[in-house]
Amino acid sequence: MKPRLIWVAAIILVAAIGGVVWFAVDKSRVCPAIGSATPIELKIVSAPSRVQACFGENCTPRPLQQQTDGRWLVPQEPPYLAAEQTTSPPSVLAKVRVVVKESGKRQRDAVFDIPAIPGVPNTTGAECPGPIQYLPVEVP
Repeated sequence: MKPRLIWVAAIILVAAIGGVVWFAVDKSRVCPAIGSATPIELKIVSAPSRVQACFGENCTPRPLQQQTDGRWLVPQEPPYLAAEQTTSPPSVLAKVRVVVKESGKRQRDAVFDIPAIPGVPNTTGAECPGPIQYLPVEVP
Protein backbone atom coordinates (compact mmCIF):
# COMPACT_ATOMS: atom_id res chain seq x y z
CA MET A 1 0.00 0.00 0.00
CA LYS A 2 2.81 2.40 0.72
CA PRO A 3 4.13 2.47 -2.88
CA ARG A 4 0.63 3.35 -4.15
CA LEU A 5 0.37 6.20 -1.62
CA ILE A 6 3.77 7.53 -2.72
CA TRP A 7 2.68 7.49 -6.38
CA VAL A 8 -0.57 9.34 -5.58
CA ALA A 9 1.34 11.94 -3.56
CA ALA A 10 3.85 12.38 -6.43
CA ILE A 11 1.05 12.86 -8.98
CA ILE A 12 -0.68 15.43 -6.76
CA LEU A 13 2.61 17.27 -6.24
CA VAL A 14 3.35 17.37 -10.00
CA ALA A 15 -0.21 18.58 -10.73
CA ALA A 16 0.08 21.31 -8.07
CA ILE A 17 3.42 22.55 -9.43
CA GLY A 18 2.03 22.50 -12.98
CA GLY A 19 -1.01 24.50 -11.87
CA VAL A 20 1.13 27.14 -10.19
CA VAL A 21 3.36 27.46 -13.27
CA TRP A 22 0.35 27.68 -15.60
CA PHE A 23 -1.31 30.32 -13.41
CA ALA A 24 1.89 32.42 -13.33
CA VAL A 25 2.35 32.23 -17.11
CA ASP A 26 -1.31 32.94 -17.80
CA LYS A 27 -1.25 36.13 -15.66
CA SER A 28 1.67 37.53 -17.68
CA ARG A 29 -0.51 37.65 -20.81
CA VAL A 30 -2.72 40.41 -19.40
CA CYS A 31 -1.38 43.77 -20.58
CA PRO A 32 -2.35 47.04 -18.92
CA ALA A 33 -2.87 50.18 -20.99
CA ILE A 34 0.13 52.24 -19.92
CA GLY A 35 0.55 55.87 -20.84
CA SER A 36 3.53 58.06 -20.14
CA ALA A 37 3.58 60.78 -17.47
CA THR A 38 5.81 63.10 -19.50
CA PRO A 39 4.38 66.54 -20.38
CA ILE A 40 2.68 66.91 -23.77
CA GLU A 41 4.39 69.43 -26.04
CA LEU A 42 2.34 71.93 -28.05
CA LYS A 43 3.93 73.14 -31.30
CA ILE A 44 2.18 76.49 -31.79
CA VAL A 45 2.72 78.02 -35.25
CA SER A 46 1.97 81.62 -34.24
CA ALA A 47 3.48 83.76 -31.48
CA PRO A 48 0.66 83.73 -28.91
CA SER A 49 0.27 86.22 -26.09
CA ARG A 50 -1.58 83.65 -23.96
CA VAL A 51 -1.99 79.85 -24.05
CA GLN A 52 -4.32 77.71 -21.96
CA ALA A 53 -4.76 73.94 -22.10
CA CYS A 54 -6.26 70.87 -20.44
CA PHE A 55 -6.71 67.17 -21.22
CA GLY A 56 -10.07 66.09 -22.65
CA GLU A 57 -12.83 67.72 -24.66
CA ASN A 58 -15.04 69.28 -21.98
CA CYS A 59 -12.31 70.33 -19.55
CA THR A 60 -11.53 73.80 -18.18
CA PRO A 61 -8.35 75.17 -19.80
CA ARG A 62 -5.69 76.52 -17.42
CA PRO A 63 -2.89 79.00 -18.24
CA LEU A 64 0.47 77.66 -19.43
CA GLN A 65 3.89 79.23 -19.03
CA GLN A 66 6.25 79.14 -21.98
CA GLN A 67 9.47 77.28 -21.15
CA THR A 68 12.83 79.08 -21.28
CA ASP A 69 13.66 77.05 -24.40
CA GLY A 70 10.49 78.38 -26.11
CA ARG A 71 8.41 75.20 -25.81
CA TRP A 72 4.85 75.00 -24.51
CA LEU A 73 4.45 71.94 -22.25
CA VAL A 74 1.21 70.67 -20.71
CA PRO A 75 2.01 68.69 -17.52
CA GLN A 76 0.01 65.53 -16.87
CA GLU A 77 -1.11 66.67 -13.44
CA PRO A 78 -3.92 68.74 -11.93
CA PRO A 79 -5.29 71.25 -12.84
CA TYR A 80 -4.59 70.27 -16.49
CA LEU A 81 -5.50 66.64 -15.84
CA ALA A 82 -8.79 65.89 -14.07
CA ALA A 83 -8.53 64.05 -10.74
CA GLU A 84 -10.30 60.98 -12.16
CA GLN A 85 -7.66 60.77 -14.91
CA THR A 86 -4.70 60.59 -12.51
CA THR A 87 -3.74 56.94 -12.09
CA SER A 88 -0.66 54.88 -11.50
CA PRO A 89 0.50 53.72 -14.00
CA PRO A 90 -0.51 56.77 -16.05
CA SER A 91 -3.60 56.46 -18.19
CA VAL A 92 -3.42 56.87 -21.94
CA LEU A 93 -4.30 60.39 -23.05
CA ALA A 94 -6.19 60.95 -26.29
CA LYS A 95 -7.10 64.63 -26.57
CA VAL A 96 -5.90 68.05 -25.45
CA ARG A 97 -7.97 71.25 -25.51
CA VAL A 98 -5.93 74.34 -26.39
CA VAL A 99 -6.98 77.99 -26.18
CA VAL A 100 -4.62 80.41 -27.95
CA LYS A 101 -4.88 84.21 -27.75
CA GLU A 102 -2.78 86.25 -30.16
CA SER A 103 -2.12 89.97 -29.79
CA GLY A 104 -4.88 91.96 -31.53
CA LYS A 105 -6.62 88.80 -32.80
CA ARG A 106 -9.47 86.60 -31.73
CA GLN A 107 -9.02 83.74 -29.35
CA ARG A 108 -8.88 80.22 -30.86
CA ASP A 109 -10.31 77.29 -28.90
CA ALA A 110 -9.89 73.78 -30.34
CA VAL A 111 -9.50 70.14 -29.31
CA PHE A 112 -6.63 68.15 -30.83
CA ASP A 113 -5.81 64.45 -30.91
CA ILE A 114 -2.54 63.64 -29.17
CA PRO A 115 -0.37 61.62 -31.59
CA ALA A 116 1.37 58.67 -29.99
CA ILE A 117 3.44 55.64 -30.87
CA PRO A 118 3.71 52.40 -28.87
CA GLY A 119 6.71 52.12 -26.59
CA VAL A 120 9.43 49.49 -26.52
CA PRO A 121 8.02 46.06 -25.61
CA ASN A 122 8.32 44.92 -22.03
CA THR A 123 11.15 42.41 -21.76
CA THR A 124 10.12 40.85 -18.44
CA GLY A 125 8.61 37.81 -20.15
CA ALA A 126 5.19 39.30 -20.79
CA GLU A 127 4.21 40.01 -24.37
CA CYS A 128 3.14 43.56 -23.55
CA PRO A 129 4.15 46.83 -25.20
CA GLY A 130 5.94 49.41 -23.10
CA PRO A 131 4.62 52.87 -22.22
CA ILE A 132 3.26 55.03 -25.04
CA GLN A 133 5.50 57.78 -26.40
CA TYR A 134 3.58 61.00 -27.06
CA LEU A 135 4.51 63.16 -30.04
CA PRO A 136 4.13 66.98 -30.14
CA VAL A 137 0.66 68.33 -30.90
CA GLU A 138 0.62 70.69 -33.90
CA VAL A 139 -1.50 73.78 -33.13
CA PRO A 140 -2.08 75.87 -36.30
